[in-house]
Amino acid sequence: MVNNFYGKMLPLAWFLFRIVDADTEVFWDVTDFPIRTDRSYLETLRSVLVSNGYTGELKIRAYGEKKPDNLGDGVTFLLKREKFSRLGRMLVDIGLWELDTTRLSACTPKNVMVIAENIDEDTDFVYVSRNLRSPANNCLWVLADDYEKEKIKRVKLPSASFIWIWKDLLAGKKPMSSEKLSSLRCKAPFERAWAEI
Repeated sequence: MVNNFYGKMLPLAWFLFRIVDADTEVFWDVTDFPIRTDRSYLETLRSVLVSNGYTGELKIRAYGEKKPDNLGDGVTFLLKREKFSRLGRMLVDIGLWELDTTRLSACTPKNVMVIAENIDEDTDFVYVSRNLRSPANNCLWVLADDYEKEKIKRVKLPSASFIWIWKDLLAGKKPMSSEKLSSLRCKAPFERAWAEI
């Protein structure tokens, strides 16, 4: 069961049914997570989401040090050459998106996907993922391929409904299992106290 805006309980099955038909807003650092094929960013991600059951409208906001030629029509691109600048602008845009969508309808299911890499444990980026986890939000997150081997000791694991490794997402695979996520949370910095949040 989940709470709607008026505090009434709604069946979880109803919510899950609505979430796959809901729009998906994507915030994507295309410098850290590039598409290295001729296929457009838009079509690549749309295909991946459809293969995972998401059929709603797809909107992408891309951030990078250079605009890719194969971005795709309708993708909003913001030129940000520095990593901190890209993350900072993305944080602002995510916050504004959350305010706008909550104001319009607090109980309408929404999908938000973040394809970006936190720099280290001292930034606020992962905390944003916790704020995105509301009864009406389905938060999807993508981690770098080398997260577990090289970055897990210094980069916090985001709190999200579903998490993919980048190469698995591109291959159309399912997100990480709850068992895998629990294992990673035990290794990530300062995550033990937050694991159940």
